[in-house]
This record gives sequence, C-alpha cells and structure tokens, in this order.
Amino acid sequence: MTGGIVHFILGRLQPKGYAVFADTALLPWLSQLWASFVMPNIGLLTVVLGIYQITCGIGIIWKRTVVVATWGMIVFLVFITIVGYGFPSASLGEDLLKNRWITALMVALLVPLLTAKRRTFESGMRSQRKHRELGDTRD
Repeated sequence: MTGGIVHFILGRLQPKGYAVFADTALLPWLSQLWASFVMPNIGLLTVVLGIYQITCGIGIIWKRTVVVATWGMIVFLVFITIVGYGFPSASLGEDLLKNRWITALMVALLVPLLTAKRRTFESGMRSQRKHRELGDTRD
C-alpha cells in the first residue's frame, strides 16, 4: 500500500524519473513501449498503479480476497522483474543484483499467502466438525 502512495506522489512531483525503467527492460519492444506509451501517459498511469497497489494491499489484509490480491501483486512484481529498476549495470550479474533480485525475493515472500485462504477454510471446517462431534451446536 505504501508503494501505491509513493506512486501517487512521484507521479506528480517527478514523473520524468520513471523514464529510466525503459533502460533496463529485458525485452527491446518493452523499452520502446515504455518510451512511446508509458512516459507520455505517466501521470494517469501512476494514479492507476497507485490504486492497483493499494487495492492489492487491502485485499491481502482482508481474508476473503487474500489469494486474489496476492496473485495481483505477484503479477505486478513479475512485470517489475522484467522491466527492472533502471539502475545501470555493466554485466548480467550486476543487473541481477541491482534490478531483479529484490522483486524475486518479494514474490517468494508472497507465495505462502496463496494458501492462506485454504488453510483458514480448512481450519474452520475442522473446528465445525469438532463442535458437531461434541454435540455443540454453537457456531
């Protein structure tokens, strides 16, 4: 959610700062798309991105939508892994360290949330079965 707020602010105060992302995109066509479409529309796109990130953050907190919101953040982070952070590098190893590894780590930290809803549902079902077995009708 903090990332979304940051995009709201940077999109207004330093929109040209987003241009560097085209420099580290792994796919040449993505660099061209960034320069030709993203940058001319960066004001609107940072608002959309901010709303997207805040919505995913709220969704991760809310138990009913945790899995969907987690997938939403993973999709965003995979995209950022492909685009990179715009830090110049002289080699593939340096590029991985400067522009890619942190987003891969963030994805790894999110993966356990993909089973959170299932675990909550399964523990709730076990609890209900236990109450029925004990003849307890409170639920």
